[in-house]
Amino acid sequence: MEYQELRGYKFSKLALGTVALGLDYGISNNKGKPGKSDSSDILATALSLGINTIDTARDYGDAELLIGDFLKRTANTAQVNLVTKFRIGKENLLNPDKVRAQVYDSVKSSLHFLGLERIPVCLLHKTMDEPMGQVMRVLPEIFESLKEDGLIDLAGISVNHPDEAEEFLQHPVMDAIQVPVNVFDQRIVVNGLLARMQLKKKIVFARSVFLQGLFFVPKENLKGKLAAAGPYIDKLKELALQADRSVAELAFSYVNGLEGITSIVFGAVSAKQVEENVELLRAMPIPDEVKKSINELFTDVPEVMITPGLWSN
Repeated sequence: MEYQELRGYKFSKLALGTVALGLDYGISNNKGKPGKSDSSDILATALSLGINTIDTARDYGDAELLIGDFLKRTANTAQVNLVTKFRIGKENLLNPDKVRAQVYDSVKSSLHFLGLERIPVCLLHKTMDEPMGQVMRVLPEIFESLKEDGLIDLAGISVNHPDEAEEFLQHPVMDAIQVPVNVFDQRIVVNGLLARMQLKKKIVFARSVFLQGLFFVPKENLKGKLAAAGPYIDKLKELALQADRSVAELAFSYVNGLEGITSIVFGAVSAKQVEENVELLRAMPIPDEVKKSINELFTDVPEVMITPGLWSN
């Protein structure tokens, strides 16, 4: 396993995302939410393979409780970098006191369920309908307070649109960001934000590497707005064939080869999927000509296809 040291932590190149442990999740997931025993196997396999970073959130069903129970039983809490997230209700954004109370309640609940005294990395789980400007008028001060009270160590935000990272960069209290990036969604690379975050030594968690499994959905199963994704997926398959890679290897290697990515967040509904994702780390880098083709073919994929929050709208 590869690791990167930033802001006092040593993060594994892979971070286990746990939304699928707490909720039925993923457009290509036909197995549903794993049972408690399978969830424990997933967590145990991740740790045994060197993954020391686990991503979760208050609204991932009972994921925090599962993780907390597992770490308590296995006495692994001190060896794991836990990343969890809270939400802010849009209706509270114009009332700083209500936002503060909501955030503190959520953070204290996370501490309880995870069995922690302090959250290593705490992120705002930003929704699409929350104006970034309003969020950043109240969030930095709350994060400062949470740090001073010893409830969290590092602070940051999980965004839906890469452009939201611009304001994130303006606040020193913000240590980490979780942002979508994949072969179809190169916005954070093209606009230079990834390079700027690297210069400022920000922790960058890349999510949606497989676009919630969209890359693996058979074309005949693509419905509604996603029906238009078929030709792009065909092109991706053609490139993978040219590079003598699977689609998963090509998609993963693209993100793995980006400078400035601290850790790649991936989900799994079985221990085998954890092993498969770890194996992807060993894939050879993408040839330059294939990388050039990716950049040329997929820089203008329509936003509706690369933003899961828009798929059902």
